[in-house]
Amino acid sequence: MESKNFIVVERIERFLYLITVGLILLLISYGSIAPAAAAGSEAHLKGEFGPLHNWPIVPIHMALLPDGRVFAFGTKMGKLKYTIWNPYIGIGTDAFETLPNITDTNIFCSGQAFIPGTGQALLIGGTNLSSGDDSDDVNIFDPATETLTPQTQSMAFTRWYATAVTLPNGEHVALGGRRTESSSGTSATYSSTPEVRAADGNWRTLSSAVSDSAYGASRNSWNYPRAWVNPQGSVFILTYQGLMYKLDTSGTGTLSQYTKKTSGSNSNLPSVMFAPGRILSLRNNRVATVVDINGTGEPVLSSGGNLIKDRKYSNATVLADGRVWVNGGSSTGNDLTGAALDSELWDPATRVWTTVASAATARLYHSASLLLPDGTVLTGGGGNPGPIRQLNGEIYYPPYLFKADGTGELAPRPEVVDAPTNMIGWDQEFSVEATDPIAKVTLVRVGVVTHTFNNEQRFFDLPISQTDNIVSVRSPASANIAPPGFYLLFVWNASGTPSIAKFLHIG
Repeated sequence: MESKNFIVVERIERFLYLITVGLILLLISYGSIAPAAAAGSEAHLKGEFGPLHNWPIVPIHMALLPDGRVFAFGTKMGKLKYTIWNPYIGIGTDAFETLPNITDTNIFCSGQAFIPGTGQALLIGGTNLSSGDDSDDVNIFDPATETLTPQTQSMAFTRWYATAVTLPNGEHVALGGRRTESSSGTSATYSSTPEVRAADGNWRTLSSAVSDSAYGASRNSWNYPRAWVNPQGSVFILTYQGLMYKLDTSGTGTLSQYTKKTSGSNSNLPSVMFAPGRILSLRNNRVATVVDINGTGEPVLSSGGNLIKDRKYSNATVLADGRVWVNGGSSTGNDLTGAALDSELWDPATRVWTTVASAATARLYHSASLLLPDGTVLTGGGGNPGPIRQLNGEIYYPPYLFKADGTGELAPRPEVVDAPTNMIGWDQEFSVEATDPIAKVTLVRVGVVTHTFNNEQRFFDLPISQTDNIVSVRSPASANIAPPGFYLLFVWNASGTPSIAKFLHIG
């Protein structure tokens, strides 16, 4: 009875937290931080960076919480402290709350995803401090209590550098990761068997889907495998050697390899889902490839153009308008020689890359970038190891936030007056009201990013039937296309300026 009472209390606390989140986001305007100085005359074309600001940790891992705050961790010290940044307050020291990790897990280079319905972050793996081996631990960060709690149900395999994919039914599949490091003539070992975490926290091993080439020892496939749910409900895997796979997670799992193969890549190059069933993948030699997995047959491969610079350890972020911003990286790897301070913007309509604003400092290995509800992008971290230990961040202001007249002034933004505050379903019609006539409505899944890979982010351009202050829109058709969880809802005026997003819970 005591256990049942505890569960009831926990659910009530979480429900009250989500209600509070909704009220906060209705009453408070997101704390947008202005650029450091007057933006240049090309800000409407290239965007602009805000001031370099201090962080209490190196933000190797970042996740956008459903209340607009950012949960981050990564500095390699002890069991790793974690921090919560509150953009509503600003970028001063008072905007950061740094807390101790009281679990027995060193969460350095773990895998992350969100738990649908709760706003909690799921962390899988890490380094076990007591033995020095990689960890099979599972931890959950609860934004309602700001605590990191170890789970009693561990994984069957130890995983360091693993990927956690949110499935259409709310479960998660863990892919890849390293089991042990090489030492004294002993080779490293890797976790080539995937496993699924059910909603109740129990794990199920996919024993008939073992593969070294898909997510194991072969060509670094274990290192944060690039994987997404495809529109048919299976998991699509794009490997660094160019092989492609489909994983059915039902039962003990079924893994199928596609006949087609794309060019080679590396774990230091990003890939991101920029539209339903469409992936932009950076490959070797500045090549970008678009992989379309909407069909039931073989993936369709096409050119995404060529980047202007080689960007090892860069990050790719889908912006509020569906364009992809790539920042940081170096032509020589985790090295300041060849480091790119300028960034590049990719337009999916033209597949052309354009050089845009320059940052104040290099972003290399262990850096991260994350779309925020005001349409800006937080970028920070780098180091541990690296040429510079980056205890700082910057905020990128995309071109759509500036007036198009070349004055460098921020454009007036429409405001969302009314949008759903409760959970909605798939293929469901709902209305949105704004202060300006609405020209466009876009939807971006909240991000979870580390090691050049944002495995949660997805983008949707929701069609509207008319241009007015109140429009009817329809949520994505299914959980295969839009896995359950939290999304950023942007409305756009006729000038092409977005609102500050409202969080939409699709469930």
